Amino acid sequence: MNWLRRIGSERGLFRQLAAFALTAAVTLGMSACRSPTDEGVVGIGLTDAAGDFLSYTVDVTSLTLTKADGTVVQALPPRTRVDFARFVDLTEFVTAVTIPSGNYVSATLNLDYANADIQVDDGTGVPVPPVPPANIRDSQGVQVTTLSMSVKLDPARPLVIAPLVSSLIDLDFNLAASNLVDMSTPASPIVTVNPLLVADVNLDSPKPHRIRGPLDGVDTQAGSFTLILRPFNLLQGDHGRVTFITDSNTTFEINQTSLQGSAGLAALAQQSRLTATVAVGTFDPATRRFTATEVLAGSSVSFGTSDVLTGNVIARSNNNILTVQGAEIVRSNGTLSFQNTVSVTVANTTKVVSQKNPSGPQIAVVPDISGISVGQRVTVFGTLNGTSMDASTGLVRLLVTQLNGTVNSAGSGIVAMTLARIDGRPIGLFNFSGTGPTAGSDANPNSYQVATSTLDLSSIVANTPLKVRGFVRPFGQATATNDFGAIALIDVTNAPATLVVGWPSLEATPFNSYTASGMVVNLTNAGLLHDVFRGGVDTRLLTSDTPSVQASNPARGLFVIGRNGTVQVYTQLGSYQAALQADLLAGSKARSFVASGGTYVDATKTLTSSLMATALQ
Repeated sequence: MNWLRRIGSERGLFRQLAAFALTAAVTLGMSACRSPTDEGVVGIGLTDAAGDFLSYTVDVTSLTLTKADGTVVQALPPRTRVDFARFVDLTEFVTAVTIPSGNYVSATLNLDYANADIQVDDGTGVPVPPVPPANIRDSQGVQVTTLSMSVKLDPARPLVIAPLVSSLIDLDFNLAASNLVDMSTPASPIVTVNPLLVADVNLDSPKPHRIRGPLDGVDTQAGSFTLILRPFNLLQGDHGRVTFITDSNTTFEINQTSLQGSAGLAALAQQSRLTATVAVGTFDPATRRFTATEVLAGSSVSFGTSDVLTGNVIARSNNNILTVQGAEIVRSNGTLSFQNTVSVTVANTTKVVSQKNPSGPQIAVVPDISGISVGQRVTVFGTLNGTSMDASTGLVRLLVTQLNGTVNSAGSGIVAMTLARIDGRPIGLFNFSGTGPTAGSDANPNSYQVATSTLDLSSIVANTPLKVRGFVRPFGQATATNDFGAIALIDVTNAPATLVVGWPSLEATPFNSYTASGMVVNLTNAGLLHDVFRGGVDTRLLTSDTPSVQASNPARGLFVIGRNGTVQVYTQLGSYQAALQADLLAGSKARSFVASGGTYVDATKTLTSSLMATALQ
């Protein structure tokens, strides 16, 4: 993640650049040439965790699943170009294909880097030049043109595809343990790829899914609608069908008009078949159904008729010029690109709408351009010309914006914060000039005033690491008690934590000791990355510290060893430790260690973890 970056002269500096997952949701299916007793339908998706990669675009040439009898099944359409830096906290559904029933014991993902577009930032949010193809290398220093990653599933938990039996598999390409970035020459960074692919079958907490494609049909009586899968803003193709259930909390924006619940579904039913649609929803592993939380359709989607960018406003000038940072751009022809900054022109004729909170408090948003202020995350519909966009007759959608920082004080419906980042962007990028009615009343990131309405503040005290979601106060209207309207406050003290450790020079003894419940990590020779991350807040460990990682359930977890693109997954800690110690005794050395999924106790420096991954070399 951006807050994981460390910049220095040390070669091979470890960074958590990005991560993606492939999620396969398997349901009963039929084929014209096979009976429904010997096939199932597998749906495949991609996801990512926010990273230092501003762009990580490669071609996925294939994903294959291998049965216990050695049969190899193709589970992905031919060559799909993907920017893995785009998918944050979501699973992008890619396809739904029919595959034979059986027990699947491994998966292989193949990537083509020949036309890769990889860009990183310098730790302050400023991009460095794109990584040249010759600088994308394997562990032997050879240029990577194609890459094959394999993962073996635990024999005790294979992927089972059978009639009337639904399964789910999550494949996580963990680049925290897979990449070295050498920034000793910032103008020409070097990325060394040694991939670590992790698999979990029937995972307990799948991420929300985003499904894109033309509308296939609406059933108002059943409260459902069906989309034809057409991922990654593809303008052609049929990758299968997915049906969503809706409820009273489902929010809709159809042709730039906001609706909710049954009224929104009725409006969707009035749209013609093949209307461009995007749905975000949650997948229930028990019922194997998707419930939609948010639906966009018609001119409200980013693969309709306009050029569309998404990013954060870092400055506003002349009242009508927005500078948008980290702009992900979707052209009207379906192509994707990234721009560090884009200058956006708005006018009184620009329509302004707001993303809705599907549950909890709503923030009243000014429905004109005065509602667009510094810090606000936006999606803008307009016409792009180089690094400028004209949205004077377009649309700006205000998106839920996230603040990360620590609490200065709390009480009486107000929390004062010291901001570290807004949507992962370093706070130093933002120019708050003009946010208040006078220069002296502009928003101050060192004492940023968050209006909390009726949200519970009982546990929020000084120095609490805090994540806040909501909307920025309208431009020119920041006050001494209101810079930002919160819809959610998240104390990350006890949030799921991730420990990331890198040994750029390799480590023969990465763990000081092993017990039946965990290991003690050796940080003595760690590089610049030996940190615990909780909800965007970085806790820096000392190399003299001896953090303990304890398995939340030693008999049921994800324990991974990766080497040169091949991964072995264990579900029992004891088996993992035995294999790890055997590898180290045979001469292997550790390159990185990642543990996540539980809480971190600062006083004892103990992390409870449901996932541990060690990369060896």
